[in-house]
Amino acid sequence: MTPATSGEDVIGQTSQCELLVEGGMLPQVVVIGKVYQKATTLHNVSFSPDVVKITVKRVRVPDARVPLPSDEVTTVADAFQTFVTWPKHLNRIMPEPLIIFSFHYINLYLYITSNLIQMFFIL
Repeated sequence: MTPATSGEDVIGQTSQCELLVEGGMLPQVVVIGKVYQKATTLHNVSFSPDVVKITVKRVRVPDARVPLPSDEVTTVADAFQTFVTWPKHLNRIMPEPLIIFSFHYINLYLYITSNLIQMFFIL
C-alpha cells in the first residue's frame, strides 16, 4: 500500500495532535491538528524524516509563528485548514477521547493516558 500523501484520511494513518512552538521557558501548544503519520510529501515535494505533514483544525494562538514557514504560511492563523509540515519533536499525539460531553457550545473531552485522566475544554 502506498503511503497517504494527500488530504485523505486513511484508517490508522492519522491522529489528532497538539502542535507546539518553542519559545520562552517551555514549548507552547498553539494548534490542535491532525497528523498524517505515513505521508512523505507535501504538494508533491518530499520532506525530511524529522517532520510530519499536518492539517490545522483548531487555532489556539493565531499570531504564533509556524516552525517551518513557507511563502504562503508564516503564522498559525495562515495555516488554518491547510496542510503544512511540522517538526516531529513539536508534535504531541493526543489519545482518542474516552468520553465527550457537549453542552451548548462547550465540549468537554476526557482522556485516559498512563493512568491519568486528562480533561480538555474546547469552545
